[in-house]
Amino acid sequence: MQRSIEAPRAWPWALGLGLYALAFLFGAPAAYFPFAFFLLLSLGALLVLLLHNALTSRWGVPLEPYLYPLARLLPLMGLLGLPFFLFLPELFPWARPEALADPILRHRSAYLNAPFLLLRYVLFFALFALILARLRPGERRAEVGAYGLALTFAAATFLTYDLFKSLEAHFYSASYGAILLLSAVLLALSLAVALAVRRGTAALLGQAQNHTNLLLAFSIIWIYVEATTLIIVWGGDLPHEVEFYLKRLEGPWDEVAALWVVGGFFLPFLYLLTNPPKREARFLLPVALWIPFFRLLHLAWYLLPALGRGVGVGEVLGFLGLGLLFATRLRQG
Repeated sequence: MQRSIEAPRAWPWALGLGLYALAFLFGAPAAYFPFAFFLLLSLGALLVLLLHNALTSRWGVPLEPYLYPLARLLPLMGLLGLPFFLFLPELFPWARPEALADPILRHRSAYLNAPFLLLRYVLFFALFALILARLRPGERRAEVGAYGLALTFAAATFLTYDLFKSLEAHFYSASYGAILLLSAVLLALSLAVALAVRRGTAALLGQAQNHTNLLLAFSIIWIYVEATTLIIVWGGDLPHEVEFYLKRLEGPWDEVAALWVVGGFFLPFLYLLTNPPKREARFLLPVALWIPFFRLLHLAWYLLPALGRGVGVGEVLGFLGLGLLFATRLRQG
């Protein structure tokens, strides 16, 4: 009897892991984009949870049933990221044999090397796991939220530098981590709001206005950091920095940039300024579902040109596999 009860819960995990493993057959870069998206989703959920605890907020209470399962997948994402260490030259310019001939990559080699990267990776995920272990659903732990938010944001910033910014050979930006983490917070917050709204207005415990204002505030902060980074890099006109944007303003990536700017900021911004989503949760659902799609486009614009590929079969398999794992975790609570 016990086996028959547990079997339905086990097969989605096995299927999800199998689909994710199949993505590697199309190359490590094919599996890397789905991994990055769901890693940032988990990180965003943890950051929102820590903010909720630090502020002892009421707006986070109806979102806890969705934020905790997402955040608790962080250790699993850490394990699922380990296979990429077998394919470092396929992903990172600094890991290739010709890197030593490049003066910039040679200068960064003391920091960007496989053993040190692996050590940082393990330490960062150990920190995330320790902080998660000190959080409890239904309890608001201000002290854990306060120091956990600072430590997690710092560690996650370095993690985004290690895993994503270093996909570029020469690009450097101090705000790169903040841009991706703010996008991750928007992704996790909007998804949690959408899941809560599906249960009806009562499930939000009267916090629709606060959720609307939070989405609006984080959208403004994100676009501010995004725009000022572009202005500073473009105005500085340094070849090793400007090439990051030039690569992403050619071919189809130019249209993708326009899509995530208009669809990812301006349209949600204008909608969130109106009164209906602040008064009734059912009006909040469309924008809460709209935002994650454009967070995906935003991340694709950042990562896929560096990986030198578009969206193919491998990426689809990776998203199906990891999406199944996350959906199963949300159902189990």
